Amino acid sequence: MGEVVSTDVLTRYRAADAEAGIAAHFDAERQAAEAAVSDYDEHALRKALRGPLLTRRMPGRLEDAFRDHARARAANLLRVSIYGMLMVYTVVSGAAALFSHSPGLNTWLLVAVLPVGLVLASLWLGTRRRDLERFVEPLLIGGVFFSLLGCVQAALLLGEDFFAQVAAYETIYVLIIVFSILRLPLVAVSLSTLLAFVLAVAIALAVNGHFLWLDSLLYFFMPWTLCVVIGAMLENSERRDYLQNELLNLESQRLKELNQQAEDDLLRQKLQADYLALIAGNPSLAVLFERTLGFLVEQTGALIGMAYRVDGQRLRVMAAWGGQPGRCGQISDAADTLIGPVLQHRRPTQFRDLPANYLPIRTAFETVTPGCVLIVPVCRGDSVVAVIELGKLSHFTDQETDCVTGVATSFAFAVQAAAGQADAPFSMPAAGVPA
Repeated sequence: MGEVVSTDVLTRYRAADAEAGIAAHFDAERQAAEAAVSDYDEHALRKALRGPLLTRRMPGRLEDAFRDHARARAANLLRVSIYGMLMVYTVVSGAAALFSHSPGLNTWLLVAVLPVGLVLASLWLGTRRRDLERFVEPLLIGGVFFSLLGCVQAALLLGEDFFAQVAAYETIYVLIIVFSILRLPLVAVSLSTLLAFVLAVAIALAVNGHFLWLDSLLYFFMPWTLCVVIGAMLENSERRDYLQNELLNLESQRLKELNQQAEDDLLRQKLQADYLALIAGNPSLAVLFERTLGFLVEQTGALIGMAYRVDGQRLRVMAAWGGQPGRCGQISDAADTLIGPVLQHRRPTQFRDLPANYLPIRTAFETVTPGCVLIVPVCRGDSVVAVIELGKLSHFTDQETDCVTGVATSFAFAVQAAAGQADAPFSMPAAGVPA
Protein backbone atom coordinates (compact mmCIF):
# COMPACT_ATOMS: atom_id res chain seq x y z
CA MET A 1 0.00 0.00 0.00
CA GLY A 2 1.46 3.34 -1.01
CA GLU A 3 1.78 6.32 1.26
CA VAL A 4 -0.22 9.44 0.35
CA VAL A 5 1.42 12.80 1.08
CA SER A 6 1.12 16.39 -0.02
CA THR A 7 4.00 18.28 -1.55
CA ASP A 8 3.86 20.89 1.21
CA VAL A 9 5.18 18.32 3.67
CA LEU A 10 7.94 17.12 1.41
CA THR A 11 10.70 18.42 3.65
CA ARG A 12 9.57 16.16 6.48
CA TYR A 13 10.86 13.13 4.59
CA ARG A 14 14.38 14.44 4.69
CA ALA A 15 14.25 14.60 8.51
CA ALA A 16 12.61 11.22 9.11
CA ASP A 17 14.97 8.59 7.74
CA ALA A 18 15.23 6.80 11.09
CA GLU A 19 11.46 6.38 11.29
CA ALA A 20 11.37 3.89 8.41
CA GLY A 21 12.88 1.08 10.46
CA ILE A 22 10.67 1.89 13.46
CA ALA A 23 7.55 1.87 11.27
CA ALA A 24 8.46 -1.50 9.75
CA HIS A 25 9.06 -2.94 13.22
CA PHE A 26 5.73 -1.56 14.44
CA ASP A 27 3.86 -3.05 11.45
CA ALA A 28 5.41 -6.46 12.11
CA GLU A 29 4.43 -6.31 15.79
CA ARG A 30 0.86 -5.27 14.90
CA GLN A 31 0.44 -8.15 12.44
CA ALA A 32 1.77 -10.62 15.01
CA ALA A 33 -0.62 -9.21 17.62
CA GLU A 34 -3.60 -9.59 15.26
CA ALA A 35 -2.66 -13.21 14.57
CA ALA A 36 -2.29 -13.86 18.31
CA VAL A 37 -5.72 -12.35 19.00
CA SER A 38 -7.29 -14.58 16.35
CA ASP A 39 -5.65 -17.68 17.82
CA TYR A 40 -6.65 -16.64 21.34
CA ASP A 41 -10.28 -16.13 20.29
CA GLU A 42 -10.49 -19.59 18.77
CA HIS A 43 -8.79 -21.16 21.78
CA ALA A 44 -11.10 -19.27 24.16
CA LEU A 45 -14.19 -20.32 22.23
CA ARG A 46 -13.27 -24.00 22.26
CA LYS A 47 -12.30 -23.86 25.94
CA ALA A 48 -15.59 -22.18 26.86
CA LEU A 49 -17.58 -24.78 24.92
CA ARG A 50 -15.90 -27.60 26.85
CA GLY A 51 -16.50 -26.08 30.29
CA PRO A 52 -19.63 -25.27 32.32
CA LEU A 53 -21.47 -22.33 30.80
CA LEU A 54 -23.60 -21.21 33.76
CA THR A 55 -21.32 -21.51 36.78
CA ARG A 56 -18.21 -20.02 35.16
CA ARG A 57 -17.69 -16.75 33.36
CA MET A 58 -16.68 -17.08 29.73
CA PRO A 59 -13.01 -16.11 29.25
CA GLY A 60 -11.75 -12.87 27.82
CA ARG A 61 -14.09 -10.65 25.89
CA LEU A 62 -16.61 -13.44 25.29
CA GLU A 63 -18.70 -12.78 28.41
CA ASP A 64 -19.00 -9.08 27.61
CA ALA A 65 -19.79 -9.85 23.97
CA PHE A 66 -22.48 -12.32 25.00
CA ARG A 67 -24.04 -9.80 27.39
CA ASP A 68 -24.07 -7.21 24.60
CA HIS A 69 -25.74 -9.79 22.36
CA ALA A 70 -28.33 -10.59 25.05
CA ARG A 71 -29.05 -6.90 25.67
CA ALA A 72 -29.51 -6.25 21.96
CA ARG A 73 -31.86 -9.23 21.72
CA ALA A 74 -33.92 -8.05 24.71
CA ALA A 75 -34.10 -4.50 23.33
CA ASN A 76 -35.26 -5.68 19.91
CA LEU A 77 -37.83 -8.00 21.48
CA LEU A 78 -39.11 -5.18 23.68
CA ARG A 79 -39.46 -2.82 20.72
CA VAL A 80 -41.46 -5.45 18.83
CA SER A 81 -43.72 -6.62 21.67
CA ILE A 82 -44.42 -3.46 23.69
CA TYR A 83 -47.53 -2.52 21.71
CA GLY A 84 -48.91 -6.05 21.98
CA MET A 85 -48.43 -6.01 25.75
CA LEU A 86 -50.12 -2.60 25.99
CA MET A 87 -53.07 -3.87 23.97
CA VAL A 88 -53.50 -7.00 26.13
CA TYR A 89 -53.19 -4.91 29.29
CA THR A 90 -55.84 -2.45 28.09
CA VAL A 91 -58.29 -5.16 27.00
CA VAL A 92 -57.98 -7.24 30.20
CA SER A 93 -58.09 -4.37 32.67
CA GLY A 94 -60.83 -2.55 30.76
CA ALA A 95 -63.02 -5.64 30.47
CA ALA A 96 -62.62 -6.41 34.17
CA ALA A 97 -63.46 -2.86 35.16
CA LEU A 98 -66.55 -2.74 32.94
CA PHE A 99 -68.11 -6.15 33.41
CA SER A 100 -67.10 -7.24 36.92
CA HIS A 101 -68.71 -6.13 40.17
CA SER A 102 -66.62 -8.17 42.60
CA PRO A 103 -65.77 -6.38 45.86
CA GLY A 104 -62.05 -6.88 45.26
CA LEU A 105 -62.08 -5.05 41.91
CA ASN A 106 -60.83 -1.72 43.24
CA THR A 107 -58.07 -3.34 45.27
CA TRP A 108 -56.97 -5.38 42.26
CA LEU A 109 -56.97 -2.31 39.99
CA LEU A 110 -55.00 -0.25 42.48
CA VAL A 111 -52.49 -2.85 43.72
CA ALA A 112 -51.97 -5.13 40.68
CA VAL A 113 -53.12 -3.31 37.55
CA LEU A 114 -51.77 0.19 38.22
CA PRO A 115 -48.12 -0.90 38.83
CA VAL A 116 -48.18 -3.02 35.68
CA GLY A 117 -49.54 -0.06 33.72
CA LEU A 118 -46.82 2.22 35.05
CA VAL A 119 -44.18 -0.38 34.18
CA LEU A 120 -45.53 -0.76 30.62
CA ALA A 121 -45.57 3.01 30.22
CA SER A 122 -41.93 3.23 31.34
CA LEU A 123 -41.00 0.41 28.94
CA TRP A 124 -42.73 2.22 26.09
CA LEU A 125 -40.82 5.40 26.90
CA GLY A 126 -37.61 3.35 26.97
CA THR A 127 -38.26 2.06 23.45
CA ARG A 128 -38.25 5.66 22.20
CA ARG A 129 -34.57 5.90 23.09
CA ARG A 130 -31.98 4.87 20.53
CA ASP A 131 -29.59 3.74 23.26
CA LEU A 132 -32.10 1.31 24.80
CA GLU A 133 -29.49 -1.47 24.80
CA ARG A 134 -27.46 0.40 27.45
CA PHE A 135 -30.15 0.22 30.15
CA VAL A 136 -32.60 -2.42 28.90
CA GLU A 137 -31.67 -5.01 31.55
CA PRO A 138 -32.06 -2.72 34.61
CA LEU A 139 -35.27 -1.35 33.09
CA LEU A 140 -36.78 -4.81 32.58
CA ILE A 141 -35.60 -6.20 35.92
CA GLY A 142 -37.02 -3.18 37.74
CA GLY A 143 -40.28 -3.54 35.83
CA VAL A 144 -40.49 -7.22 36.72
CA PHE A 145 -39.86 -6.43 40.39
CA PHE A 146 -42.67 -3.87 40.65
CA SER A 147 -45.08 -5.94 38.53
CA LEU A 148 -44.58 -9.06 40.67
CA LEU A 149 -44.74 -7.02 43.85
CA GLY A 150 -48.15 -5.68 42.86
CA CYS A 151 -49.55 -8.99 41.59
CA VAL A 152 -48.39 -11.02 44.61
CA GLN A 153 -49.54 -8.27 46.94
CA ALA A 154 -53.02 -8.29 45.39
CA ALA A 155 -53.23 -12.09 45.58
CA LEU A 156 -52.25 -12.04 49.27
CA LEU A 157 -54.51 -9.17 50.29
CA LEU A 158 -57.64 -10.34 48.47
CA GLY A 159 -57.56 -13.83 49.97
CA GLU A 160 -60.54 -15.82 48.63
CA ASP A 161 -61.81 -13.11 46.27
CA PHE A 162 -62.10 -13.79 42.55
CA PHE A 163 -59.51 -11.15 41.71
CA ALA A 164 -57.04 -12.86 44.03
CA GLN A 165 -57.07 -15.74 41.53
CA VAL A 166 -56.68 -13.28 38.67
CA ALA A 167 -53.64 -11.71 40.39
CA ALA A 168 -52.21 -15.19 41.02
CA TYR A 169 -52.50 -16.01 37.31
CA GLU A 170 -50.86 -12.69 36.49
CA THR A 171 -47.94 -13.70 38.71
CA ILE A 172 -47.49 -16.92 36.76
CA TYR A 173 -47.70 -15.09 33.42
CA VAL A 174 -45.07 -12.57 34.50
CA LEU A 175 -42.72 -15.36 35.61
CA ILE A 176 -43.12 -17.19 32.30
CA ILE A 177 -42.50 -14.05 30.25
CA VAL A 178 -39.44 -13.08 32.28
CA PHE A 179 -37.66 -16.44 32.40
CA SER A 180 -38.73 -17.98 29.08
CA ILE A 181 -39.09 -15.09 26.64
CA LEU A 182 -37.03 -12.11 27.77
CA ARG A 183 -34.18 -14.32 29.09
CA LEU A 184 -32.74 -11.71 31.40
CA PRO A 185 -29.64 -12.49 33.51
CA LEU A 186 -30.68 -15.56 35.49
CA VAL A 187 -29.22 -14.66 38.89
CA ALA A 188 -30.40 -11.05 38.83
CA VAL A 189 -33.95 -11.84 37.75
CA SER A 190 -34.24 -14.78 40.17
CA LEU A 191 -33.20 -12.63 43.11
CA SER A 192 -35.40 -9.70 42.07
CA THR A 193 -38.52 -11.88 41.74
CA LEU A 194 -37.82 -13.62 45.04
CA LEU A 195 -37.24 -10.27 46.74
CA ALA A 196 -40.53 -8.97 45.32
CA PHE A 197 -42.37 -11.96 46.82
CA VAL A 198 -40.68 -11.54 50.22
CA LEU A 199 -41.54 -7.85 50.29
CA ALA A 200 -45.16 -8.58 49.31
CA VAL A 201 -45.41 -11.18 52.10
CA ALA A 202 -44.01 -8.69 54.61
CA ILE A 203 -46.59 -6.09 53.58
CA ALA A 204 -49.41 -8.67 53.73
CA LEU A 205 -48.35 -9.75 57.22
CA ALA A 206 -48.24 -6.14 58.33
CA VAL A 207 -51.73 -5.47 56.94
CA ASN A 208 -53.62 -8.74 57.55
CA GLY A 209 -51.41 -10.48 60.08
CA HIS A 210 -51.40 -13.69 58.01
CA PHE A 211 -51.35 -15.03 54.44
CA LEU A 212 -52.22 -18.28 52.70
CA TRP A 213 -49.05 -20.39 52.53
CA LEU A 214 -50.55 -23.11 50.39
CA ASP A 215 -51.91 -20.69 47.81
CA SER A 216 -48.58 -18.89 47.56
CA LEU A 217 -46.87 -22.24 47.12
CA LEU A 218 -49.09 -22.99 44.13
CA TYR A 219 -49.01 -19.67 42.33
CA PHE A 220 -45.46 -18.54 43.15
CA PHE A 221 -42.99 -21.06 44.59
CA MET A 222 -43.77 -23.92 42.23
CA PRO A 223 -43.92 -21.73 39.09
CA TRP A 224 -40.85 -19.79 40.25
CA THR A 225 -38.84 -23.00 40.76
CA LEU A 226 -39.86 -24.40 37.38
CA CYS A 227 -39.16 -21.10 35.64
CA VAL A 228 -35.69 -20.86 37.22
CA VAL A 229 -34.84 -24.38 36.03
CA ILE A 230 -36.20 -23.73 32.55
CA GLY A 231 -34.47 -20.35 32.45
CA ALA A 232 -31.16 -21.99 33.37
CA MET A 233 -31.60 -24.55 30.59
CA LEU A 234 -32.47 -21.84 28.08
CA GLU A 235 -29.54 -19.64 29.07
CA ASN A 236 -27.15 -22.60 28.88
CA SER A 237 -28.48 -23.40 25.41
CA GLU A 238 -28.27 -19.77 24.33
CA ARG A 239 -24.69 -19.45 25.56
CA ARG A 240 -23.70 -22.63 23.75
CA ASP A 241 -25.40 -21.49 20.55
CA TYR A 242 -23.68 -18.13 20.80
CA LEU A 243 -20.24 -19.70 21.23
CA GLN A 244 -20.83 -22.13 18.37
CA ASN A 245 -21.99 -19.32 16.09
CA GLU A 246 -18.95 -17.24 17.01
CA LEU A 247 -16.68 -20.20 16.28
CA LEU A 248 -18.39 -20.80 12.94
CA ASN A 249 -18.09 -17.10 12.08
CA LEU A 250 -14.40 -17.16 12.97
CA GLU A 251 -13.76 -20.23 10.83
CA SER A 252 -15.83 -18.75 8.00
CA GLN A 253 -13.84 -15.52 8.17
CA ARG A 254 -10.61 -17.48 8.10
CA LEU A 255 -11.76 -19.41 5.03
CA LYS A 256 -12.72 -16.16 3.32
CA GLU A 257 -9.29 -14.74 4.06
CA LEU A 258 -7.62 -17.88 2.68
CA ASN A 259 -9.77 -17.74 -0.46
CA GLN A 260 -9.03 -14.05 -0.90
CA GLN A 261 -5.33 -14.69 -0.40
CA ALA A 262 -5.45 -17.49 -2.98
CA GLU A 263 -7.23 -15.21 -5.46
CA ASP A 264 -4.71 -12.44 -4.84
CA ASP A 265 -1.83 -14.88 -5.33
CA LEU A 266 -3.39 -16.11 -8.57
CA LEU A 267 -3.81 -12.57 -9.88
CA ARG A 268 -0.27 -11.72 -8.81
CA GLN A 269 1.10 -14.78 -10.61
CA LYS A 270 -0.88 -13.94 -13.74
CA LEU A 271 0.42 -10.39 -13.62
CA GLN A 272 3.99 -11.62 -13.27
CA ALA A 273 3.51 -14.12 -16.10
CA ASP A 274 2.10 -11.45 -18.44
CA TYR A 275 4.92 -9.08 -17.61
CA LEU A 276 7.67 -11.67 -18.01
CA ALA A 277 6.21 -12.69 -21.37
CA LEU A 278 6.28 -9.03 -22.40
CA ILE A 279 9.97 -8.53 -21.59
CA ALA A 280 11.16 -11.94 -22.75
CA GLY A 281 14.13 -12.07 -25.11
CA ASN A 282 16.64 -9.89 -23.20
CA PRO A 283 15.54 -6.54 -24.65
CA SER A 284 17.79 -3.52 -24.48
CA LEU A 285 17.45 -0.98 -21.68
CA ALA A 286 15.44 1.44 -23.80
CA VAL A 287 13.02 -1.25 -24.98
CA LEU A 288 12.77 -2.72 -21.48
CA PHE A 289 11.86 0.61 -19.91
CA GLU A 290 9.39 1.42 -22.68
CA ARG A 291 7.60 -1.94 -22.45
CA THR A 292 7.50 -1.86 -18.66
CA LEU A 293 6.09 1.65 -18.55
CA GLY A 294 3.45 0.83 -21.14
CA PHE A 295 2.46 -2.31 -19.23
CA LEU A 296 2.06 -0.41 -15.94
CA VAL A 297 0.12 2.41 -17.58
CA GLU A 298 -2.30 -0.14 -19.01
CA GLN A 299 -2.70 -1.97 -15.69
CA THR A 300 -3.21 1.14 -13.52
CA GLY A 301 -5.13 3.37 -15.92
CA ALA A 302 -2.54 6.13 -15.61
CA LEU A 303 -2.75 9.01 -18.09
CA ILE A 304 0.92 9.89 -18.01
CA GLY A 305 4.09 8.13 -16.93
CA MET A 306 7.85 8.37 -16.75
CA ALA A 307 10.50 5.69 -16.23
CA TYR A 308 13.91 6.72 -14.91
CA ARG A 309 17.21 4.93 -14.55
CA VAL A 310 18.99 5.87 -11.32
CA ASP A 311 22.71 6.58 -11.15
CA GLY A 312 23.54 7.77 -7.65
CA GLN A 313 21.45 10.91 -7.22
CA ARG A 314 20.98 11.45 -10.94
CA LEU A 315 17.91 10.42 -12.92
CA ARG A 316 17.94 9.62 -16.64
CA VAL A 317 14.58 9.52 -18.42
CA MET A 318 14.48 6.18 -20.26
CA ALA A 319 10.81 6.13 -21.32
CA ALA A 320 7.87 8.54 -21.35
CA TRP A 321 4.17 8.00 -21.86
CA GLY A 322 1.44 10.54 -22.48
CA GLY A 323 2.79 13.44 -24.47
CA GLN A 324 6.33 13.63 -23.04
CA PRO A 325 8.50 11.94 -25.73
CA GLY A 326 10.92 14.87 -25.85
CA ARG A 327 12.09 14.19 -22.30
CA CYS A 328 13.71 10.84 -23.12
CA GLY A 329 17.41 11.01 -22.36
CA GLN A 330 17.17 14.01 -20.06
CA ILE A 331 19.24 13.92 -16.88
CA SER A 332 18.15 15.63 -13.66
CA ASP A 333 19.13 15.73 -10.00
CA ALA A 334 16.82 13.62 -7.80
CA ALA A 335 17.10 16.08 -4.90
CA ASP A 336 15.37 18.74 -7.01
CA THR A 337 12.29 16.58 -7.71
CA LEU A 338 9.61 14.73 -5.79
CA ILE A 339 11.59 11.55 -6.37
CA GLY A 340 14.33 12.55 -3.90
CA PRO A 341 12.45 11.65 -0.69
CA VAL A 342 11.20 8.43 -2.28
CA LEU A 343 14.77 7.33 -2.97
CA GLN A 344 15.58 7.82 0.71
CA HIS A 345 12.57 5.93 2.10
CA ARG A 346 12.39 3.35 -0.72
CA ARG A 347 8.65 2.80 -0.51
CA PRO A 348 5.81 3.68 -2.91
CA THR A 349 4.44 7.16 -2.31
CA GLN A 350 1.50 9.08 -3.72
CA PHE A 351 1.71 12.86 -3.99
CA ARG A 352 -1.25 15.21 -4.20
CA ASP A 353 -1.52 19.01 -4.45
CA LEU A 354 1.14 19.00 -7.14
CA PRO A 355 2.83 22.15 -8.44
CA ALA A 356 1.35 23.65 -11.58
CA ASN A 357 2.50 22.02 -14.83
CA TYR A 358 4.20 19.16 -12.98
CA LEU A 359 4.06 16.14 -15.30
CA PRO A 360 1.25 17.81 -17.31
CA ILE A 361 -1.43 15.74 -19.02
CA ARG A 362 -2.00 17.16 -22.49
CA THR A 363 -5.21 16.51 -24.40
CA ALA A 364 -6.63 17.93 -27.60
CA PHE A 365 -8.43 20.65 -25.64
CA GLU A 366 -6.37 21.49 -22.57
CA THR A 367 -3.36 20.75 -20.40
CA VAL A 368 -4.04 19.74 -16.80
CA THR A 369 -1.91 18.85 -13.80
CA PRO A 370 -2.41 15.29 -12.47
CA GLY A 371 -4.54 14.99 -9.38
CA CYS A 372 -2.17 12.38 -8.00
CA VAL A 373 1.28 11.04 -8.84
CA LEU A 374 2.50 7.60 -7.77
CA ILE A 375 6.28 7.19 -7.46
CA VAL A 376 7.63 3.66 -6.99
CA PRO A 377 11.36 2.98 -6.47
CA VAL A 378 12.70 -0.17 -8.14
CA CYS A 379 15.22 -1.67 -5.73
CA ARG A 380 17.85 -4.35 -6.29
CA GLY A 381 19.42 -5.23 -2.98
CA ASP A 382 20.43 -2.04 -1.18
CA SER A 383 20.43 0.16 -4.26
CA VAL A 384 17.68 1.77 -6.34
CA VAL A 385 18.18 0.99 -10.02
CA ALA A 386 15.08 2.65 -11.49
CA VAL A 387 12.02 4.72 -10.63
CA ILE A 388 8.50 4.52 -12.05
CA GLU A 389 6.40 7.71 -11.96
CA LEU A 390 2.71 7.51 -12.92
CA GLY A 391 0.05 10.19 -12.85
CA LYS A 392 -3.71 10.46 -13.30
CA LEU A 393 -6.56 12.69 -12.24
CA SER A 394 -7.73 10.54 -9.31
CA HIS A 395 -5.75 8.73 -6.63
CA PHE A 396 -4.27 5.27 -7.15
CA THR A 397 -6.02 2.41 -5.37
CA ASP A 398 -4.24 -0.14 -3.21
CA GLN A 399 -4.62 -2.76 -5.95
CA GLU A 400 -3.00 -0.46 -8.51
CA THR A 401 -0.15 0.33 -6.14
CA ASP A 402 0.37 -3.38 -5.43
CA CYS A 403 0.42 -4.02 -9.17
CA VAL A 404 3.32 -1.60 -9.66
CA THR A 405 5.27 -2.87 -6.66
CA GLY A 406 4.70 -6.47 -7.77
CA VAL A 407 6.22 -5.80 -11.17
CA ALA A 408 9.08 -3.79 -9.65
CA THR A 409 10.97 -6.87 -8.40
CA SER A 410 11.10 -8.56 -11.80
CA PHE A 411 11.82 -5.21 -13.42
CA ALA A 412 14.85 -4.72 -11.15
CA PHE A 413 16.37 -8.06 -12.24
CA ALA A 414 15.66 -7.25 -15.88
CA VAL A 415 17.29 -3.82 -15.56
CA GLN A 416 20.40 -5.35 -14.00
CA ALA A 417 20.60 -7.99 -16.73
CA ALA A 418 20.07 -5.48 -19.53
CA ALA A 419 22.63 -3.10 -18.02
CA GLY A 420 25.19 -5.89 -17.77
CA GLN A 421 24.53 -6.88 -21.35
CA ALA A 422 24.94 -3.28 -22.53
CA ASP A 423 28.19 -2.82 -20.59
CA ALA A 424 29.76 -6.13 -21.80
CA PRO A 425 32.83 -5.46 -24.05
CA PHE A 426 32.58 -6.45 -27.69
CA SER A 427 35.61 -8.54 -28.80
CA MET A 428 36.71 -9.04 -32.40
CA PRO A 429 37.08 -12.68 -33.52
CA ALA A 430 40.64 -13.98 -33.89
CA ALA A 431 42.23 -14.34 -37.31
CA GLY A 432 41.24 -17.49 -39.10
CA VAL A 433 38.32 -18.06 -36.78
CA PRO A 434 34.96 -17.61 -38.45
CA ALA A 435 32.78 -14.95 -36.84
